[in-house]
Amino acid sequence: MEPSTLVDRLSQFSSELTTAERENLKFLLSMAAGGLLSGHARTVAEPLRKAALTTAQHSLPKLHGALRPAFDTGVVFCGRGPFFSADDLAVLDRESLAYRARAERFQDHYVASGAPVARELALSQSVSDFLAAKVGPVLPTYKANYLYYDEPGLGIDPHVDKDEFSLNVLTMLEHRAEPRQSELILYPPDQEALRIHLDPGESLVFFADSVTHQRTRTVSGEAIRLVSFGYRTIGSAA
Repeated sequence: MEPSTLVDRLSQFSSELTTAERENLKFLLSMAAGGLLSGHARTVAEPLRKAALTTAQHSLPKLHGALRPAFDTGVVFCGRGPFFSADDLAVLDRESLAYRARAERFQDHYVASGAPVARELALSQSVSDFLAAKVGPVLPTYKANYLYYDEPGLGIDPHVDKDEFSLNVLTMLEHRAEPRQSELILYPPDQEALRIHLDPGESLVFFADSVTHQRTRTVSGEAIRLVSFGYRTIGSAA
């Protein structure tokens, strides 16, 4: 069966599922794509591996129907965002440092949630207005996490995010190392991998529940702090 045919069938199948069932299907497709991208399927013949990866990558955005605007790479914006002032970034930086002691290990990185300044900025009108102009109206999910990769070997294998981070606003607060080793990589369908290197204060806005992505492992002496805000799209872009 051609990948395009299977993608259409999976899209139709997903439209008949409940939200929980669709989330489970997304998880399975994410695991499949992640395993193929990270080389866990070396014994699979190359044509079959390529077809399976193509099917998984193209199916993930299709799970959301009209709620997911058409996109090429999944990247909505990358650079210094107009939605954060220098003061905003300074306060986020200070708060993230203060919350490091509260962070809990989640798989291969550390996460701190519930910080008041981060939550307040995640609900700010400036962020919502910026996103709405890019992709149509969005709903904040009240999810604002500080992420820490500050021990050797921390990172995240290829995956997609849950619905709470359908649209992820990911802002770099610190990346300490010279030269940098860890990087964020996006794997849009049928394209070369995108290697994203954010400087402090820069943001990446992308469809994190539809595009497979990873953070490669840190090395000794490397430390990364980020803040991540989650949003959901609620309609097609105008």
